Amino acid sequence: MIVAAASSPSPFWYMTRGTGAVAMILLTLSVALGIANVRRTEIDGVPRFVLNSVHRNVSLLAVTFLVLHIATTLLDGFAPISVLDVFVPFKSSYRPVWLGLGVIAFDLMIAITVTSLLRLRLGYEAWRITHWLAYASWPLALVHGLGTGTDAKAHWMLLLTAVCVLVVVVAVMLRISTGWPQHLAARLSAIGVTALFPIGLVAWLPGGPLASGWAKRAGTPADLLAHGSAGASSSNTSTTAAQRPVASGASPTGSFTAPTTGSVMQSQLPTGQQLVDISLTLRGERLSDLHIRLRGEPTNGGGVEMTSSGVTFGPRDNPDQYSGHVIGLHGTSIDASVRGPAGSGYRLLAQLQIAPGSTTATGTVTATAGGASR
Repeated sequence: MIVAAASSPSPFWYMTRGTGAVAMILLTLSVALGIANVRRTEIDGVPRFVLNSVHRNVSLLAVTFLVLHIATTLLDGFAPISVLDVFVPFKSSYRPVWLGLGVIAFDLMIAITVTSLLRLRLGYEAWRITHWLAYASWPLALVHGLGTGTDAKAHWMLLLTAVCVLVVVVAVMLRISTGWPQHLAARLSAIGVTALFPIGLVAWLPGGPLASGWAKRAGTPADLLAHGSAGASSSNTSTTAAQRPVASGASPTGSFTAPTTGSVMQSQLPTGQQLVDISLTLRGERLSDLHIRLRGEPTNGGGVEMTSSGVTFGPRDNPDQYSGHVIGLHGTSIDASVRGPAGSGYRLLAQLQIAPGSTTATGTVTATAGGASR
């Protein structure tokens, strides 16, 4: 088996991030216009039907970008999300709670879109009751983005979140102030709910998405925790070893080179990509278990053009003691970096011989203590 040189992350990954952010902006504008009661708003020189049209078109654009966001997520295939997971909340094996909130928001928006198309048949009251669901979809979508997104710690994402919250809060205040003090109890309740949401976000974020180890606590499958962008250093846009909680244990025992044998399994994923699973045993060493997973597009040589990877390394009783990703790939020579207890780490160079069509690998592994890269 021959594995090709590493490539950059899938374009769908970047599209998923971009369409998600745009969808959130558009949904915020749609909800803010609805809350501010644009249908009763009067602006000098602007006919009311123009404002209604703006509200409707922004809502349609929000749904469009949301569909693109979901489609690119499925096409990227990095996270194990199925078509059924898109519609059924809390079923996915990938961050089920936080993904599930986004699924509920999507289902609510589908209900709003369908009832809007059938408004004349349903009647105004039925449509109006369903339309109020749009307000529930917004906070769910916002929390979903923070809980599952790879950019939650990025300054631009935090600023975008703050602006979205501010826009909706201002819209609520405008709506509440109109006709004050009629229906005072309802208005005071709205003020309380509006104040609780940003306060809750500020209280949740430091111990949630902004805290170390969030990827694991959020429900990321173990085999994805060590995946990083191929050949790239860890960043706030990748779920890498640096984001995992470090395990307890001794520090590195030193550098060594050991003969190794193991198995190589290659399988096709539903997305059309190939998954190469390499399990190696290092003879005569305490750190004896090395597991390498390569994921990418199939090549004519029978291997993959790598787009993501995961590496675990450790003794038999704790094979995940060190984790990281592949940083260099040349044929069957694999260069990896892993980190573990108290930030200690290894630079690993696996030089393998894999016969074409074989599932057996032999060769050597050189482990350099302290050589891990971030």
